[in-house]
Amino acid sequence: MSGRPARSNLSDQGLSDDMSGGEAPSDPGAGPAPPERAPRRNLLLAATIDAPGLHAPVRIRNLSESGAMLEGAVFPDIGEPFTLRRAELSITATVVWRAGSRCGVRLDGVATVADWVAGKRVDPGPGAGRNQQYVDRVQAAVRAGTVYPDTQQPPAPAGKMSEADLTARLAQELAYVKRLLEAVGDELTDDGLIVQKHSRSLQDFDLACQILGHLAAILAAPDRGAAVDAVALQDLRARLQRGAIF
Repeated sequence: MSGRPARSNLSDQGLSDDMSGGEAPSDPGAGPAPPERAPRRNLLLAATIDAPGLHAPVRIRNLSESGAMLEGAVFPDIGEPFTLRRAELSITATVVWRAGSRCGVRLDGVATVADWVAGKRVDPGPGAGRNQQYVDRVQAAVRAGTVYPDTQQPPAPAGKMSEADLTARLAQELAYVKRLLEAVGDELTDDGLIVQKHSRSLQDFDLACQILGHLAAILAAPDRGAAVDAVALQDLRARLQRGAIF
């Protein structure tokens, strides 16, 4: 496990988003062509990798049912397994090639692209195939902050949700919004020009993510008073502890 430069003789020059998964560039004289790979979907999704002694953020640059190309600062060595995580999803994988800040991985299970775009299992509803058009619609919905298409379920039978269940769901949604915003922030801060021109706004953006994280933790805590006391942001803690508004 290391952050050493790739042992592959590949270079970043010439790499494209179509080069992914368990496939390194082919050698014209190496023999018969490998079987046709599963269709790839070009993406830019925030994720993390976990392996013994390694936990690091990455971006999923493209994905199919059986492989992916990742971009990041550090990866396991070629041939070593790890776990790829995004929001509520995870899958084990193995590095098959590395080149600079990118690597190709072979997935040990079957990945549904629409699920990974959404960050959770998505039920497309009766008769809705998980085709390219559906994936595009899901990704557009995530970016717009709207509900996922074709996933709205009929109303549940009449019944009152408990306050505890509602609070837990609100905490989960706040944490999910925080992850979405963090992914956007990661993309923005990768652009040096944006950082130079909007550094103050990016700081406010990061502060908003921190506040959402604290609010989610407070809602989920068994002792909310103690959770408020433990908030590291002094201004937020003071606002939460101020006297009654009415």
